[in-house]
Amino acid sequence: ENHIWRRIMTDAALHPSCLDPPTTNGTTCDICSAQFYIKYAIMFPGNMWTADCSYIRKLIPPLTDGEYERKKEASIERFLTLRMWGVLDATLDTDNAEHFGLGRYAWEHWVASSPHVRPCEVHTMEVGPLILLGKDPQGRKFGPEYYDWGMAPRRIEANLGGIRNARLKLLNSPNLSFREYYYMAGNLVKWFYLYGPEGVPSQDSWVWRVFPEGQRWKELVGQHGENAVEETVKASAPRFHSAFVSEDVRAAPDTSLQLFHDDDGLLSLSNPPLVVFYQILFPPDNKEKALAAVKSQFDVLSLGQFDNESGTFDQNRKILLYYTITGGRVQEVDLISNLCKEKSDRITCRQRGNYDAEGVYGENVHHLHAFCNVKPSYHVVYITNRLDDSLATKIKAITSAVMSTMCLPSEESCNVCGAEFYPLPFLHFTGNMFSASCGYVNKLMSPSTFENAMTDVAGAALVAEMKETYTTKLFPLGTRILGSYQHSIDHWIGAHPDLKPCDIAPTSTDKLDETILDQMKLYSRAPAPRRGSASPGYLVSNSEWRERESKSRLKRTISLREYYYLAGNIFRWKRLYDKLPNANSWVWEWFPDGQLWELAARTSGENAVNVLANQLSEQLALEEKLAQQLAIKDT
Repeated sequence: ENHIWRRIMTDAALHPSCLDPPTTNGTTCDICSAQFYIKYAIMFPGNMWTADCSYIRKLIPPLTDGEYERKKEASIERFLTLRMWGVLDATLDTDNAEHFGLGRYAWEHWVASSPHVRPCEVHTMEVGPLILLGKDPQGRKFGPEYYDWGMAPRRIEANLGGIRNARLKLLNSPNLSFREYYYMAGNLVKWFYLYGPEGVPSQDSWVWRVFPEGQRWKELVGQHGENAVEETVKASAPRFHSAFVSEDVRAAPDTSLQLFHDDDGLLSLSNPPLVVFYQILFPPDNKEKALAAVKSQFDVLSLGQFDNESGTFDQNRKILLYYTITGGRVQEVDLISNLCKEKSDRITCRQRGNYDAEGVYGENVHHLHAFCNVKPSYHVVYITNRLDDSLATKIKAITSAVMSTMCLPSEESCNVCGAEFYPLPFLHFTGNMFSASCGYVNKLMSPSTFENAMTDVAGAALVAEMKETYTTKLFPLGTRILGSYQHSIDHWIGAHPDLKPCDIAPTSTDKLDETILDQMKLYSRAPAPRRGSASPGYLVSNSEWRERESKSRLKRTISLREYYYLAGNIFRWKRLYDKLPNANSWVWEWFPDGQLWELAARTSGENAVNVLANQLSEQLALEEKLAQQLAIKDT
């Protein structure tokens, strides 16, 4: 069968009408083949064609691991990120490397990757796959009668693959058609990523005519050029946003750092204050609950630092509180100011910002990072009232925990401490509240830079999952778990490979009806992780989770490529910091097959997952066969 269609495709590319195509209505074809399609991709099936060199020179050179492959993959990463956030969609087809043009399939998409392609074809519209394979039900053979040269595209509704009848879902929905990857939206993403300003189709291009909602996109591209997709995304009021203000709004670095130097006198005292950064958020739909949390945390702050040795709150050590307010009205801002005045004998307050936009809740982490840059020998505490409902009753305990002497970090054994540390689905502390050494903080990239980097990593992870480089048996990939955009703030403190975590909350159920003093007496410090691997907020049910994770850990065919184990962590460490944990890091002991991973990662980096899979392929196949036999026996 392959011999039949390859011969037919070869004959078409060498047909006189392809070798010397005529001019039609003043338009000359610059690439010709048997057939030309625009769905699932703009391409020539079989990847056999005759092209004019003047057109070929416009394309990015097709070098292995070169610019074309990198940019093409980056465009898919961007699309998958936008789809995850609900901005774009792909109704016509399921995800697969062939239809996205990834890996070895990149070259089948290459020659028609420019929006300036002027295609033509020589087969009639009757020629379909069955005739090409010699399987026509009517017994027809391919012959000269099936040649009919013409400018393309003319197979506008034909589809080389995809979901049957999916097009019907888009027929009566201009909005869905506008956002469809396999129509204009996705092609524009690819063209702009590949060719930048040169990727803007000409005003008289055929693409505006053949794709649904083409005219609407044409107007937007006319206004915004190669930025049309991103400008359209912004205008759609997407669910994602930055957790930070823009750089031009943020105070100049010199001004920001001088404010910390103004407190040198306080910080140089024989009993210096505990430095606490406090992010206060007042969401418009839940201001009362947010305010109750703030009052609870100010009660804890006024008690001072809990001294675990004496079992009491240290009334002699004061708190230097740097706080920012997000979404607060005048009355909330005044209330915080009044709380500071009421407790001024215990707390020295410094307001570092007041932001109207509800989503700007990352700025105080920026201030914390800047403080550590100028005070590298200190340690800092970060607290926030931005908690899930499941943690609202624990807010006093978590706040007291990270402020306690038991949670003092050190460079040697524990550089970040929290009430509870969990390694899954990503390395994090409960409530994103922690105490950290500035030595460790200074290894981290700035939070806003990290946000951009994590959003890129999230897109790359989505592509890697689609290519089956990684599996996601433990959790489905999502915006929060991947740390995309505003969710990066929850990943920041635990993202560096030099993390040495510890926690102090008891591993048994908290007695929340006790006083905060009684609760603190139950706490004890230990290296983490030491409790359940995933925090309750990410679990459907504890029993279901324990069974699922137990199977994943024991079954190497799952654990080896699982994104939430070392495969994904190594991927992120290398992408973000180009670094791996030290040989004595806890990660090589805690995660499955840590010793194997360490050796493979140090020699192969990100590609360690494929190296290990190849090395263990026979063993993995045997394990899978034995598992199937046991399952049959049990049945």
